[in-house]
Amino acid sequence: MPALVKTIAMILAAASMAAVAVDAYAAEAAPIGAWRTTNECFLAVFVVVDNGSARAAYMSGERDDEAAWTWDGTTLKIISATFPMDSFTAHLANDRLEADYVWHDLDKDMLNRQSCIFEKVAQFRLF
Repeated sequence: MPALVKTIAMILAAASMAAVAVDAYAAEAAPIGAWRTTNECFLAVFVVVDNGSARAAYMSGERDDEAAWTWDGTTLKIISATFPMDSFTAHLANDRLEADYVWHDLDKDMLNRQSCIFEKVAQFRLF
């Protein structure tokens, strides 16, 4: 019986180590840098800075200098300080970001949903 317990413990330990290895392999580095839309997304361009802050410019000409972002290894979320009802969630797909973006139209007081694609661009001055 002790041999069976030891075998089960070793199998569980090996399985948990494999799970950690798979999670570490799947996780990618945060998408730091400047990104611009390739498909007329209302969020035209944004910059993800390595200190957790982000800056964004919108098709309307508005901008957000106080945004924040999170990255869990697979999903980028941007939280707007200027537009608290907006929701931005993106995943890396090859060398681009594919995003589900919900934005609040202030003129019509309604939420709009867009599927957006962003490409990374060389560093430039956003504002």
